[in-house]
Amino acid sequence: MGLSSAHARDAGLRAGPVRRLVLKWLVALILTLCWSGFAHADDISGWGPQQRARSLGPSISIQGAATALAKPLDVEQAAAETIKITNVFRRRNGLPAFEEDPVCQAAAFDHARDMASRGYFDHFGPGGSSPTSRYAARNTAGQRVIRVTENIAWGNGTTPERALRMWLGSSGHRKHLVGREMNHIGVGVANGSCLLGPCTYFVQCFSRWP
Repeated sequence: MGLSSAHARDAGLRAGPVRRLVLKWLVALILTLCWSGFAHADDISGWGPQQRARSLGPSISIQGAATALAKPLDVEQAAAETIKITNVFRRRNGLPAFEEDPVCQAAAFDHARDMASRGYFDHFGPGGSSPTSRYAARNTAGQRVIRVTENIAWGNGTTPERALRMWLGSSGHRKHLVGREMNHIGVGVANGSCLLGPCTYFVQCFSRWP
């Protein structure tokens, strides 16, 4: 019995460091996911083949690495900067710049704030809202549009530059940025929280005007 107890204690001592190592790696993985952020493209609009830009990415600088204590962004400034660098990317790749769509802008802010306040990350809101329905709700002047779609991004310390990099790194998002079908844009940004700290939510709304 004494021998069995000794074996049990030895096994426990060996398992302790292993458990701590596994826990350490899990925490590191969660932190990495939160810091690097996530992006998601809306593919519900029946996109066809799109013309790809000639270069692999925009010649823009990326700000310093995100930290767990990233400060909330000035959301209006971040939204304007996102539109600016998106159009810089398009011009450098021989594509026409997006024109600004105030309805898209309002709908994008609505969705960014809703995700931030309710803590979800999806193109469809808990109440069933979609990119198209959010645009329609804000389209009080009756602007005629052919199609509406969006990109979304979420992450700790996410900046306009980082969000654009994430979108350009994914074919589902990139097609909205390098295609010629959409001709207008609006961006909404909101500060919220994620698993282990503050997060920023970005929404790029795209519309096609006749």
